[in-house]
Order: sequence, then C-alpha cells, then structure tokens
Amino acid sequence: MELSYKIIVVRSGILLILFVFTPVAQAALISDLLITEVMADPSEVSDLEGEWFELFNPMTESVDLNQIYIKDDGYDTHQIDHGGPLLILPNQYFVMGRNEDSSANGGFTADYVYSSFILSNAGDEIVFSNDADGHDELLRLDYNSNFDSKGRTRELTREGNYQLTSLKKTYGLGDIGTPGYSSSASSSIATIPLPPTGSLLMFGLYFCFLKKICER
Repeated sequence: MELSYKIIVVRSGILLILFVFTPVAQAALISDLLITEVMADPSEVSDLEGEWFELFNPMTESVDLNQIYIKDDGYDTHQIDHGGPLLILPNQYFVMGRNEDSSANGGFTADYVYSSFILSNAGDEIVFSNDADGHDELLRLDYNSNFDSKGRTRELTREGNYQLTSLKKTYGLGDIGTPGYSSSASSSIATIPLPPTGSLLMFGLYFCFLKKICER
C-alpha cells in the first residue's frame, strides 16, 4: 500500500512538471509585437532607398499584418495589402523597408516593402492601426530629433529603452545595424519565454514534498 502511494505521488509529480514546463499557446496580437530597431537616417544610400525598421514577435503564435495600417500622426499612411496573410512567426525578426532591392537599399533584406510612409530625422511616430485615422491603435513608437544618428540604428533593450547599435555591427555597404537578426544591445530581447515564477515555486515545493515522501 505504501509503495502504491509513492507511485501515485511520483506520477502526479510528472504530470505537474509537464504542466509547468509545457508552453501554453496564446493568441498573438499585433500589440504583442516589439519595434526592436529603427534606421531613420542611412548614410550609405538616401533615406528614400535605405530607411527601415524591424519588428520582433516574442509570442508562441504567428501574427498577421495583412490589411493593417502603418502611419504617423501626420499624413503618412500605408495599408498593408499582401494579397493574403503576412505572418511574423514566433521569435522572428521582421524587417519593413522602403526598398526591397538589396543592391540599392544599402544591403539589407526587406520582409515587406511599404510606400507613402517615411521616417523623419527630426522626430516621428511609427503607428500600427486597424484604421487609417489611427483611432484603433495597436502598436506605437514615438521618437524625437535626438533619436537618430546618421548611418546608425537604435535598438530596443530589455529595459524598454533604445540605444545606439554597436559600431561593430555593420551591414551591406557599411551602415551600422542588425536588420533581421538579434540586437547587439547588452541587454537584448529574450526570445525564449521562461516559466512563470509562481509555477517554479509550485515545482520547488512539490520537489521538497516528494523528497520527504520517498525517504519514508
């Protein structure tokens, strides 16, 4: 009887471990995305050719951008019309730029090319919205004139700040940035979600309980 009891306890523990460490799929939203890097003022090519910004999906499900509006607080507006789903996969860095030709845009690969939207060097906004007027806003970045640096991007850190990209990180013709891959920031964005603290605590308590049971 005592042995059967221990077996039941151990099996229950296995189920608990599976519950704690198995990711639970959550519906991913555009508001879950992160704007991780911005090149507002390239130096090797013109702004018309070389502007871009990068998104990152930290969720466990893909996010569809099709039919969403990219805009600022002024007159720039572009509706994404991909002819079907435009998916950002889990843990994917996704580059949106003004020119898809890597031989003319400074040397980056654009996952999507937009028009009628520019990144001002004097400060601007990057807004994702369900409507052209921006009343149903989903994601937003505001920056001022001190944000951009000629030929150098700013990258998002884990703390939520934007810092200049490391001078060692060049791409294409020589501008500084990391389009389409992980940030050079010292506290880069985590791509692997950790179990919630509460779940880890439950697992720890159970482990102590199991140890005492098995010692009997």
